[in-house]
Amino acid sequence: MIGMLFLAAIVVWVMQTLLALWQFRRFNRRVKELRRFGRVAIGKSKGRFLAGAIVLLCIDEDCRIIKGELLEGVTVFAKCRPFTALNKLNLLSIHKSICEERGLTRQQVRAALNARQDYLSYQELQQEKRHVSVTPAGR
Repeated sequence: MIGMLFLAAIVVWVMQTLLALWQFRRFNRRVKELRRFGRVAIGKSKGRFLAGAIVLLCIDEDCRIIKGELLEGVTVFAKCRPFTALNKLNLLSIHKSICEERGLTRQQVRAALNARQDYLSYQELQQEKRHVSVTPAGR
């Protein structure tokens, strides 16, 4: 009896791993497709009791959001859906009040703000790298 429970637990764990890998591959495909249109800012909001949310925001050279997608759900079967609530806004000007005005849920607001913050952090890192490569060695 204990052997059967142990075997069942292993089968469930293997299935969960395979399904998670399947979802990850689908997500990566969506990111690659969005990158054809411009840079992609990704924000996430984990949910403990609520469904988590991942927001993909495709931006142009001026940081205007040209396309968005949302992955929201509690299972590995959740799919990316179009997310147009923030289209045509500047990623850098997104704030909680703007998101709430546009009818975003709490998890979506957190994910959008996380995308903005991650993009800002990325920009700072790129500026530091440029500064370091410009500075002469030995100084």
